[in-house]
Parts: sequence; C-alpha cells; structure tokens
Amino acid sequence: MTIEYADLSGQVALITGGAGAIGRAISRGLAGNGVKVVLVDIDEPRLESYSIELGEEFGPRSTLAVKADVRDSEQVREAFAAALREFGRLDILVNNAAATQIKPIDLLSDADIDLILDTNLKGYVRCAREAVRVMKAAGTKGSLLFISSKNGLVGASDKSLYCAAKGGELTLARALAMELGEFGIRVNTICPDAVLEGSGLWEDDDYRQGTAKRYNISEAEIPDYYRDRCALKTNIRPEDVANAALFLLSGQASKITGAIIPVDGGVAFVR
Repeated sequence: MTIEYADLSGQVALITGGAGAIGRAISRGLAGNGVKVVLVDIDEPRLESYSIELGEEFGPRSTLAVKADVRDSEQVREAFAAALREFGRLDILVNNAAATQIKPIDLLSDADIDLILDTNLKGYVRCAREAVRVMKAAGTKGSLLFISSKNGLVGASDKSLYCAAKGGELTLARALAMELGEFGIRVNTICPDAVLEGSGLWEDDDYRQGTAKRYNISEAEIPDYYRDRCALKTNIRPEDVANAALFLLSGQASKITGAIIPVDGGVAFVR
C-alpha cells in the first residue's frame, strides 16, 4: 500500500541502483505519488524488465531506464542529462547503488578496494555533484536521499571496507546538509539492515554462503538470524525502507535535513 504524499506529484526523481529491491520499492512508492522516476542501474536485463513493469502500472511516461555505472563520471553525467531531456527537471536524487563483499582486510585486493569505494562512496559523490549542479542551476529546492546501512553505524568483521564506505556516506550527507541548506536542498540518510526479499545480492552464492559462515549458521537460518538479533524481532522488507524514504522526500519532512534514520528493527542505534 502506497502512502500518499500529494506534494510529491509532478516531481522527478533519479534513483541509482534502481533495479534492486530497495530501488524498486522506493520508485514504486514515488510513482504511486505522481513522481516521474529515472531508474539507473548496471544490470540492464533487470533494469529493462522492471522499467517495463513500472510503466505498465503507472503509464509509459512515468519512468525512464538508463544503464549507467556510478563508478564512471561520464556515465553519471549522461544519466542526469537523459533525465533532463526526458522530463525537463530534477527534484530528487536517491543515492542507492551499492557493492559489498565478505573478506578479511588482509585478503583485500586493490580491485576490491576500488570496487567498494568507487561504487559506494565515490559513486555517491559523483551523483550528488551532478544533482546539485542541476538543482542549483534551476533554483530547485530539492532533496538528496542516501541509502547507507546499519554498517555505517556499527562495524562488522570481514566487512571493514564496506563499513568504512557506508560510514563515509553518512558523513558526506551531513556535510552536504550544512553546505546546501542555504539553497533549500535537503540531505538525509536511511540505514537499513539486510533486506533479503527480492535482493539480487542474496542470489549470489558466495555472499550467501559467506554470511552463513560468518555467523556459524546454515543458509536456511539466515532470515531467522537477522530477525532474532534485532529489538523488534522482525525482518526488514523493501517497503519498510521505501516508507521512510517517501516521508523524508515529502513536504512532511520539509524541516528535516542531516538526519540519519535507521530502518533495522533496532540493531544500530544512532548515537
């Protein structure tokens, strides 16, 4: 069920990682509120399939799919240019594209470091840079939303690089909230726990098996493990993240910037 935020209607949002579970849930919630959605992802088959699905649900002019890698500045610039050509404006950026891995620090390669930092941290900088350029040029009082992680708030063994990148996203968002406030551009962050439902990450055998090994459980026990470790004894669904996102992007949160909202059932409390 889509929560209604009438003030979002007519806006345009660009969502990186748009074909993933969280990106899909946020885009569907936005589209249900009359927002034109630009989906950016590197997984072209999944991106095209979901774009068609969204267009069938909300109309052919409701969405635009752009294959782009946030690690490449030129591809990022072209994604934003495509959004402007198609819809003529930009009001919202959802920085959501992510890469992760499970590996002890002494086994990290330079390629590992580049993948994680270039996607998660530098990718967020690249996309924020382009969004702010567009918003400032148009005088748009827009909104940037970063999808970080509970691992941006608490460390995790064998995921040090990912934790560092996600922590960097939090600090980046707060710095930009201060920098962009005078232009009426808000910057907020959501920190979800693991979203298992519909996530391509959990289709990766190495990641799923690595997670089970880290916690000394079977693969079948992973959902129960994540549920039982949080205060509310629940699993986090894509829609849970989307509900928080829609609120933060709406006029209901017009006085909120620099916020960090955990959507993790109570694992990593903001301190």
